[in-house]
Amino acid sequence: MTALTMTAGSRARRVATDLLSTYGIFIALAVVLIVAAIIAPNLFYPVNIGNTLRRAAILGLLAMAQILVLMVRGLDLSVAAMMGLTAVAVSRISDPVAAVAFAFAAALLVGSINAALVVVRKVPAFLATFGMALVIGGVQLIWTRGAFSADSPDYLVEFSRSSIGGIPFTAILWIAVTIVATLWLRRTVSGRQLVMSGANPRMAELSGVRTGRLVWIAFVVASSLAVVAGLLQTGYASYIDRTIGVGMELDSITAALLAGASFRGGEGSFIAAVGGVLLLSVLFTLLIVLGLPPEVQGIVNGAVLIFALVLRWPGKR
Repeated sequence: MTALTMTAGSRARRVATDLLSTYGIFIALAVVLIVAAIIAPNLFYPVNIGNTLRRAAILGLLAMAQILVLMVRGLDLSVAAMMGLTAVAVSRISDPVAAVAFAFAAALLVGSINAALVVVRKVPAFLATFGMALVIGGVQLIWTRGAFSADSPDYLVEFSRSSIGGIPFTAILWIAVTIVATLWLRRTVSGRQLVMSGANPRMAELSGVRTGRLVWIAFVVASSLAVVAGLLQTGYASYIDRTIGVGMELDSITAALLAGASFRGGEGSFIAAVGGVLLLSVLFTLLIVLGLPPEVQGIVNGAVLIFALVLRWPGKR
């Protein structure tokens, strides 16, 4: 009888662990929303919901970028710098098509160099992308001569403020990209190979998988997603200066870790990232509604990260 009781208890704990591992981030989001409904009901005003979703779309794209590179045991600290370079490009190049084309060409170059440093030269991704961020920052300073501010292009402002059925189009775009990326990762050979190459690189190589090509894809797509996020941020802010994208590389890493990504590779969920990004975005809006200083956001984000990770990996060694 005791053995049966212990077995039943073990199964119950296993089920609870699996539920928390899968839905922990959404549980944390639900808790925050319930607390917000009590202490700050004006958080749910349409204007606040719209702004929260627009911010979430920007961070969500960056979180997807980080999840991709974390899946291949990488890290990209240059995504925020790519956002800033994109903002400068669309403000300095008058032709919209040429500006956007330049930004994506820069993303292809930056992603390729990052991948080459990691795959060919075996440079740790942290150092490679940190160095690239410094290079991009230097290019921005040379291009803008150190002092830069401008109004955002009208076409980006209109795009970022547009909505369908009351839902910001930027949020719809983010969800659409999330669905496509999830289907690619789960239903295609290349997507499954990317996960395998991060989870067990040696086994992937022995199976004939070209892991270097997959690392290149991850870094190039990550830089490209940073460009899209930069375009959305530029339109959302309506004003461009040197603060565009600053600090968002850390927020994107936080969101990726909340989504189950890890530095071991082969882990993470774009769907779970939606919950993590919404959690961080709701908290940001809540702090504004409560009138708390921006400096508190870092403390809150860190505390939420620890709490959510406890839910995500309860008792994991």
